[in-house]
Amino acid sequence: MTENTDSTAGPEANGPPAGANWNTGGVQVVDSTVHGPVAGGQGATVRIGTDAAPAAPVGPEALRAAAESLRAALARLRAERPGAVADADAEDADAALAGILAETALVEPREGPLRRRVGTVVDALRTVAVLAAAVTGLETAFAALFGRI
Repeated sequence: MTENTDSTAGPEANGPPAGANWNTGGVQVVDSTVHGPVAGGQGATVRIGTDAAPAAPVGPEALRAAAESLRAALARLRAERPGAVADADAEDADAALAGILAETALVEPREGPLRRRVGTVVDALRTVAVLAAAVTGLETAFAALFGRI
């Protein structure tokens, strides 16, 4: 690699050729048989392109909406078809859904209580076919916020 040693030229004389992008990291080879970014050494890599903007943090809103939807669906099912869900399971699920709603209203919802409550809902309602999509929606919303149950 050659560098312009003319002291009157200034640092801009050592910039990239016209129309080229300046590589701010790694090694840049210009006016050689190699053009573009170069990496050397053990484990070195070259990546060309721009970094994507980081994803916005996931908030508890989707989990809250899923809990509200499932709670309303459970109440409708119990009103329209008594006995479709065992009373003990329905009560456990409803209490856990109320807890999810209370927890997601906090400034910083806690993972542990939410994990336990989502698990309770899933255990209580997993065999109720008409609520399967809503239960899956609750699990998906939790997973987006904290990872798998």
